[in-house]
Amino acid sequence: MATQQSSEKANRTDILLEVGTNEVEIFEFTLGEHRYGVNVAKVNQIIQREQVKITRADLPPHGVLGSIPFRGKPAMTLDLRAILGIEGEEIDPSRALMLVTQFNDQVVAFAIDAAERIHRVSWNSFEPISASFSQENPFVNGIVRLEDRLILILDLEYILTLVNPNLGMSVDTQKIERIEEKYKPREEIKILFAEDSNMIRGMVTRQLGEVGFTNMELATNGQEALDKVTSYAQQAKETGQPISDFVDLILTDIEMPIMDGLTFCKNVKKDLELTTPVIVFSSLINEQMESKCRSVGADYWGTKPKVSLIVDLIDELVVKD
Repeated sequence: MATQQSSEKANRTDILLEVGTNEVEIFEFTLGEHRYGVNVAKVNQIIQREQVKITRADLPPHGVLGSIPFRGKPAMTLDLRAILGIEGEEIDPSRALMLVTQFNDQVVAFAIDAAERIHRVSWNSFEPISASFSQENPFVNGIVRLEDRLILILDLEYILTLVNPNLGMSVDTQKIERIEEKYKPREEIKILFAEDSNMIRGMVTRQLGEVGFTNMELATNGQEALDKVTSYAQQAKETGQPISDFVDLILTDIEMPIMDGLTFCKNVKKDLELTTPVIVFSSLINEQMESKCRSVGADYWGTKPKVSLIVDLIDELVVKD
């Protein structure tokens, strides 16, 4: 039953995201009395916890239970209750599940108390959290407000990096020496970077800056980024300048409030009809998502946290005039 539901969810998500509808499906689940959610696109399978054997780790980091076998390979298994500091409430063993996810090129299983339902919502209904709330609960990167309750959307990338910093973003600073004459100087390349996560936006900006990409403008969601690109296009038209005088390259996440990255890319490429290179940089990149990126006109795509790949792509896409 769980496998069939997972397959149906994946198929519905394909339909939603492939055409850039600016919609997303959120899988709602519970931990004690708290309700959380994750993007269905990250869900690989849902398994009854009683049906899997956890191989316990020796001296594991906080929140790591060990690993479970998944498709012939071990998948790291995390205890969300422990990581989020939820204590006291009883767990019903008959409802307890393993939520097997795939993102950042990693398969990770999360122990959850129970599954609730799937909600199809617009990214317009996804509310970014305030700075004060973020300090109190850094594990949450947004809220979906329903008629009778709130669902806190978990930042799985942050949780994974917290548990294992080696799985976070890094870039080979020696790549700065690899610039060839055919490339435009990195400090002259004008990049628009759309990313809603403060943590990721800061990390990518800092690491790209360390290898010479210092001319970056930032946007926190797809609509903000689209407004900037529309303004660039209007200025280019009014002055007779090429669009590259305003922006050389666009780097965008997929999961963002108000407007997601695929819808943003579709607007840039198909509505504004711009040739500006667009790189989709997301934890969701897999074979199916590559097809979706291609369908909305993206030039390239890269999987978080591989910032070094993005460095190579920018060098190749923005050539010297």
